[in-house]
Amino acid sequence: MGYGLVLIGYLLTFFTSLTLYGWMTRLLGYLVMAYGFYKLKDYFPSYKLSLFSLLAIFLVGLGEAGCEIAKILGGAADAVDPIKNIICYTRDGMLYVFHIFFLVSTCIAFGVVGMNEKKVSAVTDICAVTVGYVFYILSAFGIVEANVAFFVQLIWSIMVTVLILGCYMRICPEGDEDMPRRESKIPFINKFAEALEKRENEAIERTKRDIEEKKKNAANGTHKKRKRRRK
Repeated sequence: MGYGLVLIGYLLTFFTSLTLYGWMTRLLGYLVMAYGFYKLKDYFPSYKLSLFSLLAIFLVGLGEAGCEIAKILGGAADAVDPIKNIICYTRDGMLYVFHIFFLVSTCIAFGVVGMNEKKVSAVTDICAVTVGYVFYILSAFGIVEANVAFFVQLIWSIMVTVLILGCYMRICPEGDEDMPRRESKIPFINKFAEALEKRENEAIERTKRDIEEKKKNAANGTHKKRKRRRK
């Protein structure tokens, strides 16, 4: 459907981009995610906003790449860095807008496929991303340490990654509902998905047992009341 591409692109954009040449992997991540949303819009039209915002971010990312290449080729850092800072702040603001578009669209997608209980995860991620960007702004003004803002960003990035993985595992085209969980070509994603699925199944079983126990307790309580009334 496209969620697998979105997952790979997201990992490229927000995790591997932490390396020295992260500006290159970010550009690749934007394109991979954009192609994923291009496929997803056929099933959920609201993802068009995510697609268009990523294409705009890609264009801004080209400006960042130009600054990095200029520095590599011997460009004056004093002239390049101010331009790069403006581009990066613009990019980060656009990424926040992208996350809102994506998470709201995912919330809509959950409603369409009847997974209303998963909407809570999307709304939680919206709140987490918003808090993360508040910390980012505070760190830009020196109010909060940059390391704290980075740690908060890492947390919400992981939360969004887990949400995308859940979409990849649970949402499928019409007619494929009875198919087993799709395997990824990336081993660690399969292991993570298996662990997540195991925890979800255990939680479902515990919930079922709790419900049955409550029903039995309620039935026993009603039976005792009836006995007392007969006396």
